[in-house]
Amino acid sequence: MRTFIFSTFLCGTAFAQIGGPFLGYVPDGTRIRPMHGLPAAGAIGASIDAGRDFSHIAISPTQNFAIAIAADSGEAMIVKPGVSLTTIKGASTNPDVLAMSPRGTSAALWFPLLGHLEAISGLPDAPAVRSIDAAFLNASPLAIAISDDGQWAAGLFSAGVYAFGPNAEVIPLQTDPGVVALAFFHNRHDLALSTSTRVTSIADVGGSMQPSVLYDFSAQPLSPRAIAISFDNQRAIVADAAGSLLNVALATGTADLVDCGCSPTGLYSLGGALFRLNGTARRSELKLFDAAAGAVWIVPPALSEIGGRQ
Repeated sequence: MRTFIFSTFLCGTAFAQIGGPFLGYVPDGTRIRPMHGLPAAGAIGASIDAGRDFSHIAISPTQNFAIAIAADSGEAMIVKPGVSLTTIKGASTNPDVLAMSPRGTSAALWFPLLGHLEAISGLPDAPAVRSIDAAFLNASPLAIAISDDGQWAAGLFSAGVYAFGPNAEVIPLQTDPGVVALAFFHNRHDLALSTSTRVTSIADVGGSMQPSVLYDFSAQPLSPRAIAISFDNQRAIVADAAGSLLNVALATGTADLVDCGCSPTGLYSLGGALFRLNGTARRSELKLFDAAAGAVWIVPPALSEIGGRQ
């Protein structure tokens, strides 16, 4: 597959000046920046001053808000850039892991000092917090995920993968050994998981719990850093630490391997089948992956801001 590049100074300047179509948000250290343009021709805008800095930021896949942790107080907050900043009532302080549901209607937070998860449903306008005790595992999760309705959360621990239900259910899931990444499907209780050799799923977590193999890539093993599902539930994407992107078409059971020319930090949905692959906006180019097109797009670093933050 090809990598498409947008890096001309004049086009970047034009987008910075006039904005262009809104593409999404990107964390930038303790702030949030907007991206404008199109995947093939995007630019990073000026950082948004929310009145305080954040220690952790998770952008909703629908790109209309973020869950962020206040750097000074550790409070969990809903940030609608340029609109409002609201503390989530009932949430504990100082989580060290945040995870958004596939469509951003729920979120999961992990609190190492308390040894528990908190599931937040009803986002962004009517958040409700549910505490989930996981202290018995005596470890922090390597990854967490939550369903869109907030009913089921899943955590990858050294002891295995566990599902946590709405009525205090705790279910150890029967999975392949060596699971390193997990994600829920959109608007379903189906969980996708990846090892270094295959992608599997568990359908109807908390119900039938039916396992299946979605794609086997044991002939060319990877070092997965994240897995994600497209908005239409038709594609599973696995990001490899070395830069390969496994793009699985679930209807046909076929896959393409795309080189992003980067070391992905995760798969951060921008809606549809578009994903941001790496982190902050200031000092390095961003990489976006369009799974529907099988293309990697480059968004240049944010331009310097006269008299403001870089």
